[in-house]
This record gives sequence, structure tokens and C-alpha cells, in this order.
Amino acid sequence: MAKLSSFSIHDPKFIKNPYDFYDILHKQDLVYFEQSQNSYFIGKYEDVDAILKSSIFNTKPLTALAEPVMGDRVLAQMEGEEHACKRKLIMQGLSRDYFNRYYEPMIRKITEDLLQPYMEKGNIDIVNDFGRDYAVLVTLGILGLPSDNYRDIAEWHKGIASFITQFDQTEPEKMHSLECSQKLIRLLKPIIDQRRCNPSEDIISIFCQDTAMSMSEITALCLNILLAAIEPADKILAMMLNHLISNPSMLDTVLKDRSLVRDAFEETLRLTSPVQLIPRETGEDVTISGIDIPKGAVIFCMIGAANRDPSVFHKPNEFDLYRRKNTTSQQKANRKRHLAFGAGTHACAAAAFSLNQLEVSSNIILDRLHNLRFASNDHYQETGVYTRGPSKLPLSFDPIASSAVKE
Repeated sequence: MAKLSSFSIHDPKFIKNPYDFYDILHKQDLVYFEQSQNSYFIGKYEDVDAILKSSIFNTKPLTALAEPVMGDRVLAQMEGEEHACKRKLIMQGLSRDYFNRYYEPMIRKITEDLLQPYMEKGNIDIVNDFGRDYAVLVTLGILGLPSDNYRDIAEWHKGIASFITQFDQTEPEKMHSLECSQKLIRLLKPIIDQRRCNPSEDIISIFCQDTAMSMSEITALCLNILLAAIEPADKILAMMLNHLISNPSMLDTVLKDRSLVRDAFEETLRLTSPVQLIPRETGEDVTISGIDIPKGAVIFCMIGAANRDPSVFHKPNEFDLYRRKNTTSQQKANRKRHLAFGAGTHACAAAAFSLNQLEVSSNIILDRLHNLRFASNDHYQETGVYTRGPSKLPLSFDPIASSAVKE
């Protein structure tokens, strides 16, 4: 008989390493109820995939989780024609054509500029010295925002992100998040007014083409992109490098065959998903893995658990660079994709762009940082429950003289 697990996401052991809990989840209880959040947590791949694709489950939790700091509804809250129109605008600004013409040169320059100060040193913390600044600067470039005060924007982004991803914020923390939101909105408004009169080649200009969109709608979508692009980018890059350096033979293979970089990112997204939870609400009474859940209940899709479901992925806790290639024709026909980008109507609109962006940057890193290795034994520490990634990743490499760097 199906039963609910009483395990808590607030347990320090879970926070330190949720992956051991995911193993227990798949062996015993596929659904658990978190009393402190009055919410159900779902971890089976089949269930999560179905929930994300079904209209029975809505995105109403975002009204409280996101809208206060976004200033208006975000893309995931929209349905039907409204959602299709807004998503089309975002897709236009993140198209392959835009990427090749405008974004790739920018991404290359940002990557090179951030790496340069460390080339002679022979060591870099890929999270704190590179990844966080990289994610912010690239996102600002995509939106068409000035980068001169990017460190302030990074702090404001952090405040907004904590409102959405941190369970049980204190009142002072909530106030800080709302203040960060207002600071970013004040920054955005005059730029949006300017783009309405003098459009450029950026996403804000594309949003301004839709004259029916209000200021609050545009600022909310800008904040939506800012959060969705910055939050996972620095995490994915560091996690991918961690997996490859932990598997030297695979790193050597990727260095020789760069077509495998995309596979490395796909496997990283599966094994260590930067987005661990996606919220939904039940639109009617439902039964999930034998558990009856009432209408109006909040549920969290455990993306990290679903991506390690042993009934879907062979040896799910292992990093397999060749996972997508080592399959028979029948297996390929039935192959399941990871859910790191979500699924269904509200799947991440920037998935392809994100992979293209990371592929460009990682190839530069692999080209420039020779003999890449961990700088210390305690090199890797993950943090986060809602979103998850390394707090640091110190790496060493063969230093390059300043004269060689400039060539």
C-alpha cells in the first residue's frame, strides 16, 4: 500500500546531500509530505513528467512565490494565446540567428576578459572568480542593459532569487528582496522608455515591439529572464567541469573531441540539475503513485530526483558522458530526456540558447586552461535546496606568461 514519507527537506543531512535521499525515495516512497510547507514532493520521473505536461496542474504557486518581486506575472503564469505570444518574443531574441550575429562575439569577449587576470597565476575559482560574474554579464548583454554597475545588479538579483528559492524567509529578508526588486525595476524603466524610441538588437527592444505590453509586463519579463539566465548558468559550467575533472579519461576524450561538450552538459544537467524543484498546484483531486492529493494542494516536482530515477536511467548516480550515444535503436526511440529544463508548455524557452552559450564558453576554458585539475582536496561543495550548485570550485592549470596571453 502506498504511503507518505515523513522526511523533511529541512533536515541538515538532506541539505548537505539530497542525492542519498533520492535513492531512498525511489526505493521506498515516491511521494512525501512536507508539513512545514504544507506541500507534497514528487520524485518519480513518470509522475514529474506527467505533472509538468498536464493542464490539471497549474502554476498558481508562483503568484506568491514570484510575482511580488517580479512586479507582474511571469511567463510560467501565462496560458493560451498570451503565453504563446510572450514566449515567441523571447524565442525571437534567443534565436540561433541572434546568437550567431550578436551574442556569440559578446560571450567570447566576456569569457576571455574574465579569464585573463588568472592566466599567469595558474589557479582560479571557477565559481567565484569566473562563473558568477560571467552569468551576470552575459545576461545583461542579452537584455541590452549596461554592465558598468553589474556587481550591484548581481546583488539585487541575489535578493530576488532568495525570495523565490529560499523556504521560510524572515520578514527582514523579505523586505530586502522586495527592495532589490524595486532597485532593478527603477534601473529598467528608463532603459525601456529609451528602447521604445530607439530600438537596438536586444531582448528589451523586442519586447518593446509589442506596443500592447505595459511597463510592468516588460519589467517582469526582464526580471524573469535575468533570474532564469543567471541562476543556473554559473552552476552548470562549474558542475560540468567538476564531473569531467573527476573523470580524467572523459576529460581527455572531450579535449580531443569537442562534439562531446554538448553531451557533457546534458549529462551534467541530468545528474546535478541546477533547478531542483518546480512548483505546481492541483486543479482537481488527483492520485499520484497511489497517494490521494486534494484539489488546491501545492506540489513540488523534484527534478533532481526524477533525473536519477533508476527505472528510466541506467546507473543513474553515475556521470556517463556517452549516455545519449550508447543506446540501441529501440532504446533511442524510447529514450527519456532529463527534466532539468522542465517539460510541456512551460519548458524553459532558453534551453537551446543556454547550451549554445555554455558550449562556447567551456570550449574557450578548455582551450586556455591547460592541464586542468583540482586545486585542493576539499574542492567541491554544493549548496541549495530549491536551486543547487557549488559554492566554490578552485582549479589549477599550467600558467601562461602575459606575453603569451596577449597573442
